[in-house]
Amino acid sequence: MVELFRDPRIDWINAKKFFIGITIFLLLLGAISVQIRGFNLGVDFTGGTLLTVRFKEQPSLDQIRNALSALKIDTSKVTLQPVTSRPNELLIHAPQLVAGSESERRVDEDKRDIIAALQRLDPASEISAGAVNINSVDAAGIEAELRLVDPVGIKDQYFPTVHPYRQVGDQIITLRDGANKGFIQDIGVIQRAPLDVKDLPNFDQTKVKSVLLERFYAGKIDLNLAGRSEIEDALRRIDPLGAGSTADVYSKAAQAIADYRKNSSGVITDISLLQTQDVSAELLDKMKPYFTEGNFAVISADVVGAVVGQDLRNRAIYVTLAALAGMLVYIAFRFEWIYGVAAVLAVFHDILITLGFFSLFHWEISLTVIAALLTLVGYSMNDTIVVFDRIRENVRLRRKDSLAQIANDSINQTLSRTVITSGLTFISVVAIVLFGGEVLRGFALALTIGIIIGTYSSIAVASPMMLWWEYITGHGRSRGGRPVEARTRAAERTLAKV
Repeated sequence: MVELFRDPRIDWINAKKFFIGITIFLLLLGAISVQIRGFNLGVDFTGGTLLTVRFKEQPSLDQIRNALSALKIDTSKVTLQPVTSRPNELLIHAPQLVAGSESERRVDEDKRDIIAALQRLDPASEISAGAVNINSVDAAGIEAELRLVDPVGIKDQYFPTVHPYRQVGDQIITLRDGANKGFIQDIGVIQRAPLDVKDLPNFDQTKVKSVLLERFYAGKIDLNLAGRSEIEDALRRIDPLGAGSTADVYSKAAQAIADYRKNSSGVITDISLLQTQDVSAELLDKMKPYFTEGNFAVISADVVGAVVGQDLRNRAIYVTLAALAGMLVYIAFRFEWIYGVAAVLAVFHDILITLGFFSLFHWEISLTVIAALLTLVGYSMNDTIVVFDRIRENVRLRRKDSLAQIANDSINQTLSRTVITSGLTFISVVAIVLFGGEVLRGFALALTIGIIIGTYSSIAVASPMMLWWEYITGHGRSRGGRPVEARTRAAERTLAKV
């Protein structure tokens, strides 16, 4: 085995007061930060919307805040985080703005409002403030909007057939895809359309149509926001080439557009650049009255309701505590219960300090960070067990040495192994911090801090805790400081369990 240190003689145990001072300082610093700053919990735990948006050009944060404010979105609750490795990319985190029984639907509305606000940044945009494009929605989307407003007070009622709001959605889509040839030019056509709803004799069409005109607008379909299937569906129903709704050319064209967007960093800057073997110049020319390219694309969107977020937060706590309890039982069985307690307290110390750093620097805590903490639990525990196992071996061989000396020598004997394994893992996670992107940054930061603190605790926290207890119980030394056979026999009985 490669050894970085040959016969090191570092007196770790004698420096325990210094290490205790460091530990207390870090714990107090984290506790103060948590009290003052709290934790920056991600959308996984708080509920809300997390959007990764990529723009044609680097956005101005002030302009984005002004656009959000124009739609009456409280910008004090919205976090805008530029992606350092990609100047044109932005993370937008909006916690759930309205609580209550409508929480899950409200989260979706927050997402829609944010996208609508960003669309208004484009001078050529046809967006109507806070509304949904009737040409980019299906019957289920129309039903969801009507349920949200509930103009005739029937959202929670049971109907033996299809819900009236869904019937309205189906009729609007039939109107769009039939008489209007797949594309509504003027939203006013809805006002003139008769709505035939079954199982509801007193259905008030006026109220429903008023909501439809308020919540929807008629505009071009944004190729940067529509998915592949949405583009294909729109091409088939509009049929710009007159080839028929079943023509294979539209499927190939939609796939080619999606591939181009993926290969061009997710954003189509000019519809004319889409011309390929599967997207002819004729098709592009006839698409222009119906399609447009916005100034941004949503790369990813995570939407979590408040109830789900709270459940995930509770589960994260339970999983971490269960992992610690399981390791306590294992080490108590393998060694002795005090060694299990010392190891678990050392790992708990690692988690607290790591969370303290996340609070201090206001880094976001997401499910990936919890995964990193659980990885840290196992990693730090493994280091501690290696030291304890060497102590067990040395207790058998060195009956006349004090337990403090045995513990100190055991730490030194495993020092090369600890530095090599921790160092290689540390290099890997630092690479993820630098080059892994924003999605993995929290995971990598947690492991980076955790590896340093975990290695430190295996040396400076776990063993001193074990020695402290052994001294209290009289197993660590005699009154004169010389070893005694009683201590050796007791330690051998407990540590030598296999």
